[in-house]
This record gives sequence, structure tokens and C-alpha cells, in this order.
Amino acid sequence: MKKAILMMLLFTAFLFVGCNGTEDTPPEEDAAEQTPEEEEETSESPDEGEEAIDVTLKTMYNAPHGDKAFASTFVVMDGDTIVDVILDEYQFMDNADVTGVPNSDASFGEGSAEDVTLISKLENDEIYSEMMEGAGSTVSYSDNLTAIQDFAIGQTVAEVEAAISELDDLEEDDEIADVVSGATFVDTSGYLQAIVDTANEGFEFSSAPEVNLENAELSYSLQAPHGDQSFAVTAVLHDGDTVLAATIDEFQYLDPADFDGVPNSDAGFGENYNDDVVLASKILNDESYSGMMTDIADATSTYVENIQAIIDHAVGSTVEEIEATIDDLNGLGEDEEIADVVSGATFVDTSGYLQAIVDTVNH
Repeated sequence: MKKAILMMLLFTAFLFVGCNGTEDTPPEEDAAEQTPEEEEETSESPDEGEEAIDVTLKTMYNAPHGDKAFASTFVVMDGDTIVDVILDEYQFMDNADVTGVPNSDASFGEGSAEDVTLISKLENDEIYSEMMEGAGSTVSYSDNLTAIQDFAIGQTVAEVEAAISELDDLEEDDEIADVVSGATFVDTSGYLQAIVDTANEGFEFSSAPEVNLENAELSYSLQAPHGDQSFAVTAVLHDGDTVLAATIDEFQYLDPADFDGVPNSDAGFGENYNDDVVLASKILNDESYSGMMTDIADATSTYVENIQAIIDHAVGSTVEEIEATIDDLNGLGEDEEIADVVSGATFVDTSGYLQAIVDTVNH
């Protein structure tokens, strides 16, 4: 598996590709029933007297804690200052009593070993925190992440890096909470490093050119916008019901000969895969996945180009306006084009990706 930094560099190249192509279907095994999607961009000027700033929403996949899980990290940046953060990790657990990621009970779930389910630790906070209690933890998983995220918010990347060095220099009797208030994770520095790496190297889609952060909120959710063979991670920066920035990516079990797996695919996490598959990010495997789309469904635009078009359409729009677009898409006649509603989009499930953004804002 390529190192995460190489994957980020590869993805950066994808983001400079234009979004004007026309495309057809992302390949999941029933690709004949599938097609991709996109959108456009609008923005409003801030009220007079309010300070407008350029803001970026960045995403990266990391391995901050051991080799049995991987993390999604979302970071909102204002220049070199961290404005907001959300972290979540995904791990395989015994089937009993856990809530799996979307489509775990469908075709997606067939990609893992028989007796385990891929979960979000945040969505299973109570169960996972009980496991931590068995190891002597007195602070829940979500409370630990909140403490780490709150510590990073408002600091520069350099200031967080200084805290990482301080944590790494702690003696045996020193307390992690003396550096990061409320945190007890032994790998607290690893989670902070995930934030730093995402701030420095994470991929991003275009956002509103001017953003006022006074009332902005970062929301995150897991979705199933396209078929039953994958699930999506969606993060949206929004001011009330107006979308300021967004990111969407999907994970699917694919052939390891052609696709790079998520972090720890070659370690303990990957030991839970079924035979001859690897869990892959579609964005970080854009070239390979788009090639499948071309081979199976004659797609003419890449996966990333379609997702960019969808996000471009949503940014600057309200939830109500996006829902109106979804209605328009669902009402298209057989001979009408998706791109006539969402410029640049060709995914047959374009409405599903827009709905993922709406559901995340409302999450």
C-alpha cells in the first residue's frame, strides 16, 4: 500500500482536472443500473461590516491509534489556523450489538470476514467506551476525541506540533491531560498528528470563495448515496442551512491488484477482509475507479470530476434549494440529461449524493 502522503499528492493532481466532462456510471457489480453525478457553485457576499475570509475544508485518512483501525479526519482551516475538526475511526468488531456502517447488511458487508462488522467508533460510542473501561479507561471515546478536537481548534499548525512534541516527551508519571485537558488516550499525540497531517496535506474540493465563520458549523455523517456495495463519509461546513463547503468520498471492497487500501490494510485491520479484496477510497483511487466506470458503463468523466460538480452545485445553496434540485432530478424524463440540472454531473445517482449533503447538514 502506498504511503498516505503519496496518495495525497496523487489526489492533488486530480483536483486540477476540469469538471466539464459527461459521464455515466460508477462501477459496482450491478454497474448497468448505475451512473455518476455533479453540481454547481453559488455564493453570497457577507453582510456589510462582517469580515470575509478564505476557508478550506480538508480531508485525510490516517492511522492515529494502532493497526486495527483507520480514521477519517476533517479539518477546517483559515490560513494556518485550525477552525474546526472532526475525527472518527472505523474498526471491525464482533457482530453482536454493534451498528455497522451503511450497507453492512447488504452487498458491502460481504467484503469482510463472516463474524465481524465494520463500524464507526463514534456511532458505537457506548459499546466501544465500555470496552475501553475494561482496559481501565475512565473517559469515553467520544469525550476523548472532543477534548483533542477542542484543544486543536483555534491553534495554528505549529502550535499543535509543539504540543505533540510535549506529549512525546512526557515521563512515565506525567499526565496526558496536563498537556491536552480532558484527554486520556495514550495515543493523543497520534490523533493530533492526524489533524496536523490533514491540515498540511489533506485533499479538498472547491468551497465558497468568501466565508464568514461566525455561525459556521462542521457536520459529519455516514451515508449510502449509491447502491449497496459501498458507503460514504460526508462532511459539510454550513451556516445554518446554507452549504459553505463539503467533501464526499466512498469506500468499497475492490481488487488489491488495482486499488490501494485504506491505512492499515496491510496490518491488523486488513486481516478482517474477505479473500482477495481491499477496502479502498474511491477518491484516492480515482484513476483506477474511473477506469472501471469507463470499461463497464462508458463513462466519460472521472469519479472525482463528478463529485466536484455535485459539491460545486451545493456550495452556496440552502438545504431547501438543494432539495428542489433533488426533486428536479427525480422528475427528469427518459430523454432529459442530469447535467441540465447539475452542470457537469452524469451520475445516475446524482440526487443521492445531494441528499447525502442535505442529510449531513440536518444530522
